[in-house]
Amino acid sequence: MADFDIVIPLFKSRWNTRSTLEGLSQCYSPRSIHIITPGTEVRGLRAQAATWKTAPLTVHSEDEFFAASEAGLSKDAICAELDLGESLYNPGWFYQQLLKVGAFEGIADLSEWYVVWDSDLLPIDTWPLVVETESGLDRPFALLQHNAYGNPAIVSKWENWITTVLGVPAIKDEVGTFIPHHMWMKQSHLKAMAKQVQSYFKSDEHWLKLMMRSANEFGTFGEYWIYSSWVAATAPEDLKFHPYDPYGETTERFFDDGTGLFSAKLREHLGLPSDTDVPFSPSYVEVSEFIPTAYGDDPLPSSIAFESSPRHLKKNVANVHIEESRSRWNPRADLQKA
Repeated sequence: MADFDIVIPLFKSRWNTRSTLEGLSQCYSPRSIHIITPGTEVRGLRAQAATWKTAPLTVHSEDEFFAASEAGLSKDAICAELDLGESLYNPGWFYQQLLKVGAFEGIADLSEWYVVWDSDLLPIDTWPLVVETESGLDRPFALLQHNAYGNPAIVSKWENWITTVLGVPAIKDEVGTFIPHHMWMKQSHLKAMAKQVQSYFKSDEHWLKLMMRSANEFGTFGEYWIYSSWVAATAPEDLKFHPYDPYGETTERFFDDGTGLFSAKLREHLGLPSDTDVPFSPSYVEVSEFIPTAYGDDPLPSSIAFESSPRHLKKNVANVHIEESRSRWNPRADLQKA
């Protein structure tokens, strides 16, 4: 089977970070896991992770992640390109996207094929990432988000970026979106895409700066849809994915920053105090043993995304994804879709 690395931008170590990293290690046996996090988080995370059961783990500071590479750019220099004024999106939201598609710029020994994984996505009854075939190895990701929900105005801006900057069609699926919260990426395809970004802007400036600056013109962009559309158009044999059914049909997404319904039941199951101020960092074994008891005879979710931003408690009902509204752990009864 393939040796590969996993790359995870992480804004802050949270209650579910340990279980996610241990889960990825147990389910997929990566060669290594690279965490990219703010400098203020690095020392604490390294100390915490020393006792976790994970694949070899390297923690990078995001502040100077690209500084030692050919890019020679600091986070401040890249983020300074953004000038959106009042917006839903802050520079850090875009920067974490650049960390995913630009990881090869900051990690010298990164595998040619690597998996980007969102830090809040916990694998449970999960999908294979590597599949042996007669012709070699396929590397599929799973479509985890239904395309009938979400904000159409934002989606149209993402599509406009793809068709305009990359000059390729935005890949689409009848059921799922190409915003699956994880994805296989290949360095050679990313480097070719970077050249196209420079070509569109008719600039020799670094493509990461141009990407950030492009948000001023297009309003937003989405890294997963950008990359998958580029590969679908230029190297379709390298874009493999599991359809929405079955893995997307069972995945769940909901707000739980350590004070939610899921974490409360987990604390109770583990016999821990309900006080959310008490440090809480369950292992993957503890979480994966709890879930079957919570779901009983119901199918287990393929994965769970623990959203930590309070904006998920305030989203317009019309824009809420089905993966959120159908979850038993959804804290908003007004979002339930019968």
